[in-house]
Amino acid sequence: LMDEHSSADEGAFAIAPPSMTENVLFDYQSTGLTLRTHPLALLRQQSPFDQCRKQSELITMGNRRFVRTAGLVTCRQRPGTASGVVFLTLEDETGNINVVVWPGVQEQFRAALMTAQLLLIKGTVESRDGVTHVIASALYDHSHALSRLAVKSRDFH
Repeated sequence: LMDEHSSADEGAFAIAPPSMTENVLFDYQSTGLTLRTHPLALLRQQSPFDQCRKQSELITMGNRRFVRTAGLVTCRQRPGTASGVVFLTLEDETGNINVVVWPGVQEQFRAALMTAQLLLIKGTVESRDGVTHVIASALYDHSHALSRLAVKSRDFH
């Protein structure tokens, strides 16, 4: 029975392997994380992410440079001692990005600040004592680009 199948028959049933994007989606849907490439690396060639600086670039930039950066929101914090300032941690394919959001900016971009899984930040780089922050002037929710990923942040702990 097995000898009756030709190699041409086998090719007719070949299924293409999943793409990297599909594999990352499957990983996130099943376990909530991936050991493959970072989701932002898959978006990096697309607008507007193609104009965003990576974390590895931010740490080498000078103070007070205007930048665009983007990442998955992994943490939101508003310490009681911080005078209403919100601190975000974004993650891209090269590391963690520290973002400072002052109260005036929070009010203007509240929906994106509180709910986005993927944020694009416009702001100013500030480096001091080996720590680099982006002082946000605008926040944009681009979570739709991750529509099928189950990405969750740890908020206000």
